[in-house]
Amino acid sequence: MTRSILDIPRRFRPVFCGGYLVVQMTVLLGAQASPDRVFGFQMFNASSSIKISLFRKVRQRGRSRVVKVHDGTWQARDRQGVVHTYRWQDRVRSGVLSVLDRSVHASYGIEAQLFRLRLALADVQSHLPGDDETEALIAVVDTLQNGREAAQVRLEERRR
Repeated sequence: MTRSILDIPRRFRPVFCGGYLVVQMTVLLGAQASPDRVFGFQMFNASSSIKISLFRKVRQRGRSRVVKVHDGTWQARDRQGVVHTYRWQDRVRSGVLSVLDRSVHASYGIEAQLFRLRLALADVQSHLPGDDETEALIAVVDTLQNGREAAQVRLEERRR
């Protein structure tokens, strides 16, 4: 009969157990330092909501202006003048972040969603081939955290 990899000799079992506990404590304590607290303990779900409004900073006729993105879709021209259509939801498929202009529950809290939104803005901005008009993507986020006074956060991701 073959031995299982988990069949550890008796004298090494306390070492294995201690190592396992150290790894688990490191993961749990490290989670409290991460913005989305992945692997962390959260006794009660935060009762927070966010509403994301998406804008583009575009340059037209030598001037920059901010344009609202409706329904997550916009059109922009490339250098040859060909019009391309871009969709926020093509790159951002997260249930919370893909919803625009509507208040949604901020799963895992507002800090976690703002952290993920920054990453989503950077990802979308870096995947706009042929969009020579958009200088930056801007997200204006209305936040309501656990019934406290509402606040607004502005995140901007410029073209690199």
